Amino acid sequence: RTFFLRGRGRRRGVTEAARKTTAMASTEVAKVAEDKSSAAGAPVSLGKGAWDCDNNCEIPPDKEAEVFEEIATMDFPYEGIPTIPPRKNMTHLAFFCNGCRYRVEAYPDWTANQVAEALWRGGIERANNPNGNTPGIRSAADIALIYAGQVMDPKKKLEEYNVPPGCKVMIAIERAKLEPGAKPDPDSAYWN
Repeated sequence: RTFFLRGRGRRRGVTEAARKTTAMASTEVAKVAEDKSSAAGAPVSLGKGAWDCDNNCEIPPDKEAEVFEEIATMDFPYEGIPTIPPRKNMTHLAFFCNGCRYRVEAYPDWTANQVAEALWRGGIERANNPNGNTPGIRSAADIALIYAGQVMDPKKKLEEYNVPPGCKVMIAIERAKLEPGAKPDPDSAYWN
C-alpha cells in the first residue's frame, strides 16, 4: 500500500490583506498580558514558554497552539488521524532561542539584520543566561539567525536563504556561541 501526502506548495507574495488579517492575532496576544513587567522579568525555562515580540509580552501556554497554528483538524486527515493544516498566517515568523519560542512579524524580503532588530526590540534579551560562558545578547548585532542549518549573513535577505513566508522553524542564537572554541553554558545538556 502506498500513501501520498498532500504538499502545501510555495506561496511567494504576502498581500496587504493577509497582513491586516493577522493583525487580529497580535491584538489578541496583546490583550492577554496585563502586567508586562512581571512577565518580562520571568526566567526562561527550557522547553517552555513563548513570547510575542510585536507586543513584548508573554503568550500564555493555553494560547500557544492557537497563536502558532498548531491545532490539529480533520481538514487534511492522514488515515483518519487529524493533522495540522497548512498555516494561514504568512506574516509572522517563529524563532527558538534558549528553550523559548519567539513570534515576530517579519517578511522574506527583510534582511537578517532587520529581523534581528525586530527580535531585539521585542524582548529576546530576556533569553540571556546570567550564568553562561558568553557575554549574552546585548544588542541586535549579537543575534545570529539560522535556517536550514545555515547561519544567515545580516546583510542578506531571508528570501536568499529560501525562507518561506510564515516560517515557524528558525533559530535565533547568541552569535558568540557560534565562535570557534565557545563552550556550552554550564546548565547545557552537553555536559550530561
